[in-house]
Amino acid sequence: MEIYKDLQKALNAGTYVRLTLADGEHEGFVIALSPALVLLQAIHEWQDVGALVAPVETVEAVEISDYHDDQIKILDFNSVKRTKRYGWVRLGGWQDLFKSLQFKEKFVVVSAEDGTEVGLIDTIEADCVVIKAIDPGGNWQADEVEWPFDDITLVQFDDSYSRTLQRYVEKRASQPTSH
Repeated sequence: MEIYKDLQKALNAGTYVRLTLADGEHEGFVIALSPALVLLQAIHEWQDVGALVAPVETVEAVEISDYHDDQIKILDFNSVKRTKRYGWVRLGGWQDLFKSLQFKEKFVVVSAEDGTEVGLIDTIEADCVVIKAIDPGGNWQADEVEWPFDDITLVQFDDSYSRTLQRYVEKRASQPTSH
């Protein structure tokens, strides 16, 4: 499994990488790895934009740029460092990942080929996760969404979109309702 070896090298070296997945390219630092899942501290436009987890089997390429050293200098200049803040994330499999995210009460963005949902993890089953989803207007959806592990292509958290929705929902929940 050449991709796994490349991911392991990137993790060990703390190297800035570009991962090619079916949904596109993602840049950042590989900060955790298991045989099943890879955790990337995502970087976009020289900013730390949260974390993403993808199945190792879906990684098509791991690329270290010829400009790696210069890119690291630019990230340092912009005060973006490889982080250890995701040390609590468990990557033993989807169940472990979702349990660790649920424990931290993180809003997540769960993606599959046929769609994406944002929300809180409600329950974790043997073969799926159930999300209490939020619509783009910041409203809880009436029905929960079940995501079979086999269908999940990407999980994101601590990204601007989900963090903003989480803060918005929490603020609305803390405000008294008027009648």
